[in-house]
Amino acid sequence: MERLNSAINSLNISDNDPDYAAEINKLKEAEEQLLDRLQELEERKRNSSAVYDGSEYVRDDDVVEINAGGRIIAARRGTLCQLKGTRLEALFSGRWEKKLQRDGSGRIFLDVNGDCFQAIVDFLNEMTISSEEHPSEPPTMNDVGHKQVLAQYLELFGLRIPPQMPDSNIITQYSQVKLLHKWLNEDDGSSSSICGGGTSDVELSLIYHSSKENLSNENFHSRCANQGNTLIIIETTEGHIVGGYTNENWSSPDDPMSIGCWCKANKSFLFAIGFDMSSPCKMDLINADSKHAIYNCSQYGAAFGGGCAQCDLKVTGSRVYLNTGHIYECGKSEKLMDGHSYNINEMEVFRVSNVSGVHHTTHQQHHRIRRSPKRKQVKRFSKETNRAINEKWATLRELEAELCSLEESFEDEELFITAFASGEGKELITLNVSGTIMVTKRSTLQVADDSVLARQFDDTKWTEQGCTNLRVKEWSPDEVSDWVANINHIPDDVAALFIEHELSGLELIALNEFGLKEIGVKRAGTICLLLDEISTLKKTASEDVVTLIEHSPYCFGKILDHLRLKRLHDEDFIDGPPLPTICDNQKNRFEKCNNNFVSVRGDKPSPSHVILGEEDNFDPLIPERYGVGTRTYVPAAMLEAREHLLKGILHSEHEWTKLSTASDRYTCHDLSGRQLLYPHVAARNSIETDVKGFQVS
Repeated sequence: MERLNSAINSLNISDNDPDYAAEINKLKEAEEQLLDRLQELEERKRNSSAVYDGSEYVRDDDVVEINAGGRIIAARRGTLCQLKGTRLEALFSGRWEKKLQRDGSGRIFLDVNGDCFQAIVDFLNEMTISSEEHPSEPPTMNDVGHKQVLAQYLELFGLRIPPQMPDSNIITQYSQVKLLHKWLNEDDGSSSSICGGGTSDVELSLIYHSSKENLSNENFHSRCANQGNTLIIIETTEGHIVGGYTNENWSSPDDPMSIGCWCKANKSFLFAIGFDMSSPCKMDLINADSKHAIYNCSQYGAAFGGGCAQCDLKVTGSRVYLNTGHIYECGKSEKLMDGHSYNINEMEVFRVSNVSGVHHTTHQQHHRIRRSPKRKQVKRFSKETNRAINEKWATLRELEAELCSLEESFEDEELFITAFASGEGKELITLNVSGTIMVTKRSTLQVADDSVLARQFDDTKWTEQGCTNLRVKEWSPDEVSDWVANINHIPDDVAALFIEHELSGLELIALNEFGLKEIGVKRAGTICLLLDEISTLKKTASEDVVTLIEHSPYCFGKILDHLRLKRLHDEDFIDGPPLPTICDNQKNRFEKCNNNFVSVRGDKPSPSHVILGEEDNFDPLIPERYGVGTRTYVPAAMLEAREHLLKGILHSEHEWTKLSTASDRYTCHDLSGRQLLYPHVAARNSIETDVKGFQVS
């Protein structure tokens, strides 16, 4: 609220215009609405924390134990919650503590790859000893396949790689780097959940540096023409920073059509840092459809606005002229208006990539909070009054944008917790994969419909294979009394006490010495014997049901990772997962493991099928219904058709259909010594369409 108070103080001026009071009332009304929304949001957070699903007793120093797919990880709550506004912070904030899924030992369970989540925790641990100017290194993995999984988890938890400003001598403070990246993404539709307050959705490449090249209009145009989106940063000799961004090309001075040419650039904006302002300011286009966003002219360097004297910002030689409020919004300082000019100490131009890239549509973007439309600049009062009123409207709009982001984040986190992190402990499946423990949700194993895994762990048919552990907590009073009666040296009258008091399995393992005396057990020896047996039983009750999987942990882990990502994609949390990346010496083993577990058929391929080969420039043609492997089985006639297509024999759709359904089939043995040909790039689309549309018989 510091910015708001500063804007309010600037309005303590006198103005005799009769419309002045009406304008002030509009400002007060907008401010009150904003404060009411903020109070309502805080109330909703308190309700979710203390009343519904949270805990009132969480502390930053709490040690949180996490079962990350079978790997046990521990960290301080404060460490896990450093990145405010992210899903990761929401997960461990305590607001949803009672709603989180837990394993048999009471640990928070996350259905993720444990190694990848450990990399994220390592990054957070490093953050606690890092500064803003020297941030911690982004999380990474050595295995290529794990890198892909980690990238998906960063998206899932709302974490982004810390923003970078490479090779800049002007923007040296990390807070300024974050702010510029934030502004570059405000109209991009990107998630507002960002790592440390910044974002990595844009890449900046330095293309012009005045300290290394002569500062001149000609050099600017020769270096920056036709470079696409660009960000211009100027430092004055007084130490102020000003600049602008445009999503339209700067033209070359050699182009006769560019002389005195205005251009439309609907995402353009100006910005300023310093100039006696309490905080940096961004100045958007007053009208996004304006045809005067930038001005291409060989007489100037960079020029934003209407041209000539009406330019909001223009560079001429070694000076920058500022006259905001014409095409772009007014700045918050008089030093940004009325044609003030400054000597340029340094000027840098960056090419901006991926600002308008396509992003995955998340739950949060499905629930966008409606923002107030931009207001036109107030110009009907005195110059000083106009400046003060416009400054407060601009401040209110900035605060509303931040509040909308917080509201959207809270809406998203409730959906996220419910779909990803909640559930009952009995839905967890513990797998012993040749000695490596992996834990996942039953629903994850059923992602591939009709696969062996889906059938094996169908909750309507599944039996606890290889498990001697009984569900002690679910015992009925009769089962409790039977257990007591079967203990050696326990008198029958003691067993009768358990029948009389109708103790359940959950009550049994909670019994202590006082509880046993309360139900009527009197002999010290019997009490000690029962306590010893109950202690042993309690350990058994806390053990998870374990199913043995006699396969390679590497190969089965790759399948499980893909199924986890596929489930997250189905729930609209991440982009579609890439196919698993398998190291060369494990490909054959992985293929067998995949065919055994994820194949729809669940049986071995018939001899009339051969393996579709692979090549670096040709992705495997894998129908999704056949699992997650790097290869699939197709009729040998399809391979023959592909070779005919390469040789130019096959052209028409009719011939392709006839050949692809031919009755003669090659066997694996017949082709054992034959090198398969791969389609060149030009043939890829037509082949991919037909092969993916073919169903294995």
